[in-house]
Amino acid sequence: MNPQINSKNSPLETLHVDSKKVSCDGAGTHPLVYLNMGNKDSVTCPYCSKFFTIEKRSGNNSVILVLKNQMKEEK
Repeated sequence: MNPQINSKNSPLETLHVDSKKVSCDGAGTHPLVYLNMGNKDSVTCPYCSKFFTIEKRSGNNSVILVLKNQMKEEK
């Protein structure tokens, strides 16, 4: 596994999620993987370096925002 890191050694993309368990397929660039943050508040995909960080919000708006962001990425 070779993570894709930009020239500043930071993740190529950061997603704020409301669950410590996430999945990533790199927008179709790698196999679907499931990642668990465990005791931490973030996790990085080992394939594409997409950085997932927990964002605690109340209500359903956070889910809608995450889905909208994912839809934008796929275009």
